[in-house]
Amino acid sequence: MADRPILNLFNRVLFAVLVAITIAGFFLVPLDRDLPVHWDISGVPDAFAPAAFTLLMPFALVVFIVAGMAILRPAGLRQDFEAGRHVIHATISLMLVLAMVIAGSTIAVGLGQIVDMPRLIAFVVGAMALVIGNYTPKMQQNWVAGIRLPWTLRDPHNWRVTHRWGGRLMMIAGGVITVAAIINPPSEVLFMIIMISLMLASATAVVISYALARR
Repeated sequence: MADRPILNLFNRVLFAVLVAITIAGFFLVPLDRDLPVHWDISGVPDAFAPAAFTLLMPFALVVFIVAGMAILRPAGLRQDFEAGRHVIHATISLMLVLAMVIAGSTIAVGLGQIVDMPRLIAFVVGAMALVIGNYTPKMQQNWVAGIRLPWTLRDPHNWRVTHRWGGRLMMIAGGVITVAAIINPPSEVLFMIIMISLMLASATAVVISYALARR
């Protein structure tokens, strides 16, 4: 059977939009200035780089990750990619959307606009958690995507239950993060909400999985 493309049709459209945004940035933003590439926990820029480098970063990150998948899949992981394709395609879609958001925000900052990056990133992370949580229960056992633990990989029942609960917990975390982004507390608090929500969801899924394996 022929391999499915790494980028499905929807993701290829998103990739084309990302390319267009990146190219537009080079025409809109003055390239003789530095732009922020990192923000501290308070939401204040604390690292800068030349505009051309900053504009290329989101696009380069996507290309690096997709190229890595293209290299790994022929290395004996075709069945695993197929088993986890729902989450893989959803993750790539979200990664492309995140890259587009960062690229667009970079252009806005380069044009002198004020962008609340912590809040913007919180919205994107919350959406990513919601979407990934929705797709997680649909994954079959594989070594590429999902909660890959010794007992989930050797027990199909454990895998199904773990990913069913893991998906629910991730969606709850995504909902909490999205609501927090709407309320817009101080950046430090928003950062802690993101970290605690994702860590609790992941840790609880692992504990459920281990308890099921012990039983």
